[in-house]
Amino acid sequence: MSARPVGPDERASPRWGVRSDLRRIERTLGRQTHVLARRPELTWQQLHNRLQWSGPGLTDLLRVERERRSRPGSPPWIHRYTRLQESEDLVRVHSGHTDAVMGVAVSCDGTWMASASADHTVRTWDAATGTERRTLTGHTQPVLACAISPEGNWILSASADHTLKIWDAATGTERRTLTGHTQPVLACAISPDGTWILSASADHTLKIWGAATGTERRTLTGHTGPLVACAISPDGTWLASTGADDTIRTWDAATGTERRTLTGHDGPAWACAISPDGTWLASTGADDTIRTWDAATGAERRTLTGHSQPARIAISPDGSWFVSASLGMTLDVVDVDTGTTLRTLTGHGGPVLGCAVSPDASWIVSAGADRTLRIWNMGDGTEPGAPGGHADAVTACHFGPDGTWLVSSSWDGTQKIWDVDTGTELRTLAGSRGRLAGCAVSPDGTWIISSSLDDDTLEVRDSGTGVELRRLMGHSEPVLTCAVSPDGARIVSGSDDGTIRIWDASTGAEVRTLVASTTIMCCTTGPEGTWIVGGGLDGRTRTWDAATGAETRTLTGHTDVVNACAVSPDGTWFATASFDTTLQIRDVATGADLRTLSGHTDQVMGCAVSPDGALVASASTDKTVRIWDRATGTETAVLVLPRPALAVSFHPSTTTLACGDNGGGVHLARLVGLAYGPLIVTASDDGDGLTVRCPGCWQTHRIGRELLGGDTRCPRACCDHELRINPFVLGDLASP
Repeated sequence: MSARPVGPDERASPRWGVRSDLRRIERTLGRQTHVLARRPELTWQQLHNRLQWSGPGLTDLLRVERERRSRPGSPPWIHRYTRLQESEDLVRVHSGHTDAVMGVAVSCDGTWMASASADHTVRTWDAATGTERRTLTGHTQPVLACAISPEGNWILSASADHTLKIWDAATGTERRTLTGHTQPVLACAISPDGTWILSASADHTLKIWGAATGTERRTLTGHTGPLVACAISPDGTWLASTGADDTIRTWDAATGTERRTLTGHDGPAWACAISPDGTWLASTGADDTIRTWDAATGAERRTLTGHSQPARIAISPDGSWFVSASLGMTLDVVDVDTGTTLRTLTGHGGPVLGCAVSPDASWIVSAGADRTLRIWNMGDGTEPGAPGGHADAVTACHFGPDGTWLVSSSWDGTQKIWDVDTGTELRTLAGSRGRLAGCAVSPDGTWIISSSLDDDTLEVRDSGTGVELRRLMGHSEPVLTCAVSPDGARIVSGSDDGTIRIWDASTGAEVRTLVASTTIMCCTTGPEGTWIVGGGLDGRTRTWDAATGAETRTLTGHTDVVNACAVSPDGTWFATASFDTTLQIRDVATGADLRTLSGHTDQVMGCAVSPDGALVASASTDKTVRIWDRATGTETAVLVLPRPALAVSFHPSTTTLACGDNGGGVHLARLVGLAYGPLIVTASDDGDGLTVRCPGCWQTHRIGRELLGGDTRCPRACCDHELRINPFVLGDLASP
């Protein structure tokens, strides 16, 4: 799948430009087949959002069409204007499995592939087109590994149901079931001549079987823990296995005698592969290392560090490089002689559980927990790589109140400040507090707060300099969520210790503790600052009086964890998001369930309300961000991401949206074809009268009391935003 060399004269011709654009479109369609097969109406949006940074000819065409599709009355769509954290080497995404893809194998001629999945099936695929050829059913538990015979006429699968099965590759019919293992079979391999089979099991044994009869020939014992992987040498004379006992062992294939035990991994050895010439082997371990070993002596040749949870490994046909699949959602291509990482492939939306190299070394296929197979080009890269971002899941994101910047928090222990117009990173705020769960911004934008999963604290930082202002300590378990009162005087936090705590923002002193008797997953305050809402691990939503700490209401309805909540800017309703795949709209005054928003196919991790109160946004592990009409409950637009979405936030005045995913990506997008009504604001009393701040121009204006509950326009000539002023004046969260 690598491109042929192109000379300078050919590149200069007009035809080359057209061909290049067509290839870009073809490749983009290949990357999006798994999305467009389910949502063909998103074709324009998905292609535009990937092709918008292409060469001049294509970008000009896209600009014209974008302008046409942005006219009043056009169907809504979402324009993502930041690049994806995805390698340009990605060629195609294959979808069809309904659960994690555990392993993959490539036929000897490179024309088709087989995949093993936790959905209990083996599937075969056309390597050139990505078309699914056949689904093989028969296993009663997840299929954990597969292999293809040297002739390509049969397939071997290994399953958690303690069996192996042999399948006819042409028809998909089951030829034979191999029984004998007493625990899940975690790995399998086929001899170079196709006459025998090797299997590795959690029952601590390797078994050798006759391929023609399925008869067990030999059981190899020696490992003291579950076996995780196995491999056969190119000449078929010896075997290798890895186990949870932290060792790699080599065996004589003819006698079953253990030749050598290789030690060095500080933890379970996950995978092994043998070089094409049989002189060395490679292994991956739970100690986050990749090690290479001399096959003859067992001596360790090299230890490679810096890889994030390497799980599986495959060696190129010439033995000059290998690829490791990572539970950290990437693949690393590594030079064998130097140990240098040649490239890192990003794009999977979950742990990468398997990988294989094509016979001509021109492409790699990977298998992921995100239920996909992905094909990666190993030719010379001609396009820029993926942009930077967080190194781990983005758990929260919030716009600064003036809308010019965004803050994100991550499990990588950092917060990042982003320029909203360009999507560029302005600043990274790093510390030693471990994984960060939540973040919030003060109403004046001068400070930000984050909550930690690992040191049970909250931290307040200056938003301009990143300097730590104070640390809030008092929770006894991880702090999962935080919010700031509308007047900026109080901080609210929720914890795994079953409490919500209210803190003085200026001193860091704890003001009040609200007991919920369940883990608090999310919390926020009403726009007047007099009440708090929180969602729990028990699937219930609770409200409290902020002044007294009294619980005012306990609401049921969700059937799983309530993970996020957001309050309308007028304070009359709030939204909750749940692991049960739904959102609920609740009336603040009565607690009544006004509406349930259904459509997500996996856990809903985040939600937000637009500044006019008309729209709700939701982020889900189904890899979508969805926009809902609050009044009707209908879905108005959807943004499909390559990874599970965990957080979402609306811009304070424009139809701009931010979201974060579990791979560290922060995305900025514009809602096209959706216009806001009046921006809802709350007046405050500064002692000299009432004022409101316009979210559009960030200017403060004095108003008369007669405007409370009414509409007006920002008096600043260059702004002219329509404002709807709440009928109440900002209260004090701490008032007794």
